[in-house]
Amino acid sequence: MKINIQKAKEMHPYPIHYSEKSGYFTSVDDNTQPTGKRKIRRKTEESLWEKLAEWYIDKYSLNITFKELAETCLEKRNVQNHESTYKRLMASWNAYYLNEPLSASLLQKPVAKITSLDLREWAELLLKKHFPVDKKKFSRIFSIVNQTLEYASDEDIALIPSNTWQKARKKLNKDLIVEKQTPLDEEQVFTDEERKKIKQMVHDDLKRYKQSSASGLQVLFLFETGVRIGECCGLKWTDVKDGRLYISRQADNNGVREWTKTVSGKRDIPLTTEAQKILDEVKKFNDMHGYNHEWIFQSDNEKYDYRLSYNSADRKLRKLCKRLGTVIKSPHKCRKTCISTLLDCPTLNDRTVQRFAGHRDISTTIQFYSFERKDKEQQALIIDQALSL
Repeated sequence: MKINIQKAKEMHPYPIHYSEKSGYFTSVDDNTQPTGKRKIRRKTEESLWEKLAEWYIDKYSLNITFKELAETCLEKRNVQNHESTYKRLMASWNAYYLNEPLSASLLQKPVAKITSLDLREWAELLLKKHFPVDKKKFSRIFSIVNQTLEYASDEDIALIPSNTWQKARKKLNKDLIVEKQTPLDEEQVFTDEERKKIKQMVHDDLKRYKQSSASGLQVLFLFETGVRIGECCGLKWTDVKDGRLYISRQADNNGVREWTKTVSGKRDIPLTTEAQKILDEVKKFNDMHGYNHEWIFQSDNEKYDYRLSYNSADRKLRKLCKRLGTVIKSPHKCRKTCISTLLDCPTLNDRTVQRFAGHRDISTTIQFYSFERKDKEQQALIIDQALSL
C-alpha cells in the first residue's frame, strides 16, 4: 500500500484541503460527473491517500498498455541482465514488436484486456510470417511477451490474475513450430587427424610470420582445455596454479566480467601436458613481442586492455579450416571437440566431464557435446568389424 500511495502522490494534481466539518478532502478527474470532477473526503489524511491510491492505481491498472508495461520490464532487464542478454532482448523487441505491423494492436491494448485468444491469434500470425520457426527462434520471438505478462501477474503488481501467455501457448498450432534438424557431426567437431594438421599449421605460421598474433596458440589451448572463448580471453597468469587452471571470469571486446556464464562455470580443471606446453609457448611469444600484462593471451591493442581480441581466435580458425578444406567452424567447436573426446574415454566418468565443462546439468553435456569424431571411412571400418561374424 505504501508503494501505491507514493504513486498516487506522484499522479494527483490537486491540493488536499482540511476543515473541522469535512475532514480531509480533494478532487479527482472523473468524466462520469457533470462537473468533470469527483470529490473524495476522509476523516484522516492517511485514509484519504489510501482512497486516492485505490482510485489512481485502479484506473492505471485498467489502462496501462502492453507496450508501456513491456518497456518497464525491459528497463528492469537492463539492470538485472548482462549487456549481451539485454542487447538480444532489444533486438527482439525492435524486430518482432515495435517494427512488426502484426504486433501494432497488441502493443496499444491494455494489459488487463488482453485475452489468451488474442495472444494465440497474434502468435500464430507471427509464426506463419516468420516460418520456419524452431524452438530457439520461438524463444527469441515470444520471451518478451512471456516475461511481461509474468511480471503483470506477480502478486505485488497484480494487473492480471495469471500469465495469459502460458494458456495461449498450450493451444498454439504445433505445426507452425519446426524441429531443428540435428547438426551433422562433421559440422560440430574436429577429427583427431584435423586437430593434428591444425597444430602443425599453427606452428608453421608462427615460424613463418614473426608479427602474427597468439590466436593460433589460443585455438590449440581451446582444444586442450575446452574452455569457452570468453573464459579464455579473460584468463590471467595468476589463474594457473599447481598444474590446474582456475576459471572465474569471462571477457569480450566490451570488457571483463568477474563471473562465469553459470555458477557451475566457476571451476578448476587439470592442465594436460600439451596445455602446459602451449602455455610455455605463449610465454615465449609474449616475451618476444614485449607483452608484460596480466592476461595469458595478449595483444598490443590498448582498446581491449591489451587482451587478445574476442574475435581473434575465430578469424584464425576460419582461415585454418579453409586451408584444411573442412567445414568452417567457430572456436566453440574446439570446446565441443574437447568435451566429446573426454566423453569417448571409457575410464573417465561422465560426471567428471560435466564438471570439467562447467555444466550445471549433466544432460547438457551428454545431449549437446557428444559427437562422432571419426571420419566416415573410419566409421565404416569399425561398423564392418563390429558386425562381422
